[in-house]
Amino acid sequence: MNRTYGTVGAVAVVLVAAVAAVSAGGVPLGGDGAPSGTDAPGINSTTVDHEGAHLSLEGAPNQTVAGETGLAPGTELAVRIVSDDAANAFIVSRTATVGEDGSFAATVDLSGVSDDAAAWATVVRDGAELANVSTRVAAVEGVTPTDAGSDLESGTAFDYDGDRLTLAALENETVRGETDLSPGTDVTVRLSSTSGGSPFLLQRTATVADDGTFAAEVDLVGVANGTAFEASVRHDGTAVASADGVVIGGHNEEPSTDTSDENWTRAPVTDTSPVAAENHSTTLDYDGDALTLESAGGQTVAGETDLSAGTDVTLRLESSGDASPFLKSATATVTENGRFSTAVNVTEVAAGSTFEVTVRHDGDTIALADGEVVE
Repeated sequence: MNRTYGTVGAVAVVLVAAVAAVSAGGVPLGGDGAPSGTDAPGINSTTVDHEGAHLSLEGAPNQTVAGETGLAPGTELAVRIVSDDAANAFIVSRTATVGEDGSFAATVDLSGVSDDAAAWATVVRDGAELANVSTRVAAVEGVTPTDAGSDLESGTAFDYDGDRLTLAALENETVRGETDLSPGTDVTVRLSSTSGGSPFLLQRTATVADDGTFAAEVDLVGVANGTAFEASVRHDGTAVASADGVVIGGHNEEPSTDTSDENWTRAPVTDTSPVAAENHSTTLDYDGDALTLESAGGQTVAGETDLSAGTDVTLRLESSGDASPFLKSATATVTENGRFSTAVNVTEVAAGSTFEVTVRHDGDTIALADGEVVE
């Protein structure tokens, strides 16, 4: 399970709280929180081995988290250590495979934990949390973080399988994640297309649950198969996590959809760099530090390029703040003198709103600039 982390780090996602139990001395994850009355793992029960009230680990490499489960041998589980202290936030995640005797074990590197820390050890399968146990990580003097410890991060993350987040063109697709932000905190989940013929910008507010998870439903009906997008989680105007994504399958107008495979189209997805690898000489017209547009209709965005006359370029204006999300996309054609321009209507955008404007050609960004809407 891969994750793309934000600049402040990442916490792996738990999709749904399950009804499994923690280890002996712990509390099951059932509805009333009462002990189950049995230590033997059943078909749906998973426990984490520990002595006393907490699982004790050291802030060092090669720390073992082990347990038992009633799941079938060969089942893969995610074992995660998640900080319970905002001042010393971190997460580390490893995969463990259930053995023939129902046991599992994962070796985690906690060498990046420099101070004594409270945490939770959780066991997750297919996004569902099967067990958790209170954990104490004791700092070890003189321990140097290893390369494996570099994935010890803090913050927020999306959950997805494969090399990118995949969503179908459905009206109730759910984007899920987990964060070390306090329960009850509102975060903004934003999806913005980066390629394909269906430009879109979707923004939803999600509230962090008691277990640190959040979820947002989005409507992607009509978005073409293969449309790439960037997903981000924002808090207090700052992106705290991001992930690349692609829309595949669902309800759209892609003619090559294979309905025998539940409308799941293996549309090719082109990975594009933030700025085109080719040495295009393309610039946007503006004075000062940012391109400014008035909160009115008919606002001109223009520039010049060394692309051939008659070439179409796409200009995108995407809000960079949380308060008034917007996305404007228009096509402009390069003239004989190497100029391009298009008019955009930003009447509904409040003065003071900030945005990023990009010029794209053949799926690559060939110019970009910051912008602001003024009175």
